[in-house]
Parts: sequence; C-alpha cells; structure tokens
Amino acid sequence: MSTDKHHLPERERIEEGSPLTGLGMPLLVVGVVALVVSLIGGCMGEKGAKQFAYSYLFAYGYFWTIACGAFFWIILHHATDSDWSVILRRTFENMTMMFPVLVVLFIPLLPFLWGHYCWKWLDPSYYATDAIYYEKWPWFESWFYGGRWIFFFAFFTIASFWFRSRSLRQDAHGNPVYTVLMQWWSPLAIIGFGVCLTFSGIDWLMTLNYHWYSTMWGVYIFAGAAQSSMALAIVACWILKSQGYLKVMTQEHAHIMGKLLFAFTVFWAYIAFSQFMLIWYANIPEETVFFEIRNTGSWESWSMFLVYGQFVFPFIFLLTQYMKRSFFRLSLISFWILFMHGIDLYWIVLPYLNLEGVVWSWMDLTCFVAIACLTLWAFVRATCSAGLFPARDPRILNCLSLTN
Repeated sequence: MSTDKHHLPERERIEEGSPLTGLGMPLLVVGVVALVVSLIGGCMGEKGAKQFAYSYLFAYGYFWTIACGAFFWIILHHATDSDWSVILRRTFENMTMMFPVLVVLFIPLLPFLWGHYCWKWLDPSYYATDAIYYEKWPWFESWFYGGRWIFFFAFFTIASFWFRSRSLRQDAHGNPVYTVLMQWWSPLAIIGFGVCLTFSGIDWLMTLNYHWYSTMWGVYIFAGAAQSSMALAIVACWILKSQGYLKVMTQEHAHIMGKLLFAFTVFWAYIAFSQFMLIWYANIPEETVFFEIRNTGSWESWSMFLVYGQFVFPFIFLLTQYMKRSFFRLSLISFWILFMHGIDLYWIVLPYLNLEGVVWSWMDLTCFVAIACLTLWAFVRATCSAGLFPARDPRILNCLSLTN
C-alpha cells in the first residue's frame, strides 16, 4: 500500500487558543482543591478516615479500570492488525497517559496511610485467629503484595508510554517498522494486561472481604473496563468533532465503535449473570456473602438498578443501526454507560462500609471529582500535545476509506 505523503491527510493538531487547550489548568486546580478537601475529611477521626478510604477507592477503581481498558484497545488494535481503528488509536493512547497520575494518586491508599481501613488483611493479627486468613496468608505477605502492586504500576505505565512513543515516532518519520514493532510486542502486552488487570482487581476490590472469592472476578472487571473506556473514547471523539477536529472520522467509524460498545454491554451482562448464577447454584457461604450483602436494605434496589441501567437500557438503545451511526447519539448512551460504570464500582466497594444500605457522603463526590479532574487533566494535556490521529500509519488510507 502506498504511503506517499501527498496521499495522506494532514495531521490534525489542536491549535493554541482553542477552548480545549484551556481546559487543562481549570481541571488541575479543581482536582487539587478537591483532593485537599478530601484528605482533610480523611483526617477527621476514625469515621472520617474510613469514609475517605472507601470513597477514594471507589473513585480510584473507576478511573483505573478506564485507563486499563484504553490500553486493552491499543494492544488489541496492534495484535489484530486492524485498519478501521487507526484513526481512533491516538485517543486511546492519550487516555493511557492517565497512568502516571494514577500511580501518584494511589499514595493515600498505601497500607500505612488509609489503605488499612479498606483491606483488613493488612493486619497480620488475623493470622492467629482466622482459619481462612491462615490458608491465604502467603498471598497477603507484605513483600508479595507490595511487589505485585509495583509490577502493576510499572507494567501499565512503561508499556503505555512505549506504545505511544512508537506511534509518535511514526508520525515524525513515517517508518513502517514501528507498526511491525508494535504488532510484534502486542501479544506479550496482552498477557501482561490480563495478569495485571486481573490481580489488581483481586487485590484492591475482591479482597475487601478476603473470605470471598470468585473465579470470574477478573473477567467481570475486564468487561466493565473495556465497555467504559470505549464509551469515554466515543465521548472524546464527539467533543473533538464538535470543535471541528477529526473531520476524517465518519459514521462508518462510529458504527463500528457502536457495535463494540454493544458487544461489551452484552458481554458484561453475560459475565455478571454467570457469576451470580454459579454462586447461587453452588450455595457456598464464602461465595454467597457477596450477593447477600448486596441484597440487603437499599443495596437490593441498587442491584436491580444496575441490571436495568448497565444492560437493559443500553442494549435496547444500541440494538438498531440508526443509533450506532451517529457520534452524537452514541455519546448520549456513552455518558449513561460511564455513569453506570460508576454505579457498578460504588456497588462493589461501598457495601463493605455501609452493610445495611446506601449512605451517601460528601467525600464520595469530592474524591471522585479530585481523581476525575486530575486524570482528565493528563488526558487533555496528552491530546493537545500531539496529532489527533497517526496520519503516517501505513494503514491510514484503508482506515479513511472504511465501509461496513
């Protein structure tokens, strides 16, 4: 395929003075202020510390899964040698620039700060009094969980920087060797992605009750991550198009993104139901405790809302071709899916703090705003610093002539 520069579209960049370039500083300021307010709340006695720990973990898990999902779409693109997603890849690459910020934002959850309020297994005294802890104690050894967490952060940060830097080098030099190089490394990155996402989901979310376990938990977290990251990419593309950018992205690209969003909506529902059904059928106390808590008090209504909100409504909305061939219509359901992803993470984390039902706290909001603004600051900064799509990728012409 010819890669003559005269046949390639010019690389679009966000110009200085654009409203998008002005988003960075407000996001940073609001994020820092919200984080400081949240930390102050976390210092207001034992009750405030516990509330901060759980509220912060909920917000952190939300954006961690979105960033992981974005990385998944990048390596899937390279592993399958996809043509259609070339123009979308840079958006996902920019989303993975959230990882360095997320590494820093994990500090409040360290065991010697507020982490021990969430993860009771950090207290080694359980070793002598709890038979289940005794059986699992090698997993909870400080050197082992500390090493795992360092590996999670190192893998996602280094790998995301590596793929994005090779993509940017191809923009500069037009050398197809970068495409081959990224294709070669993507299968290994998929293995690393699966390991790190699964075990970060286990360490940070499943072990909130270390008695409980589910062999489907990693896939459940993956389904939400892939669905929500695609939703955020759709919203980002719609915003850019509304500002006059990404004009080369057509309804054909929207159609495929809509189909993938629909597919992972169904996949999330399949995994969620399968996990529930298998636990219900086996009726093992160490497993059923997860759903027993979430069928107590107002959490039961929350569980039903999750079923209809994250599956039934998006499924019906995305069922027709008409809804999937417009970035505006897709952005509407994407905003809803991003909202429901937050409901899902809240449903996972907060019942361990409030066993009898939903109890709102102002720290739920401030923690979420803090991490949202700081991670989106990194996303916007990356978006404004490079071309909006890899214009010198050897598959770009096939991508721009896409029909499906």
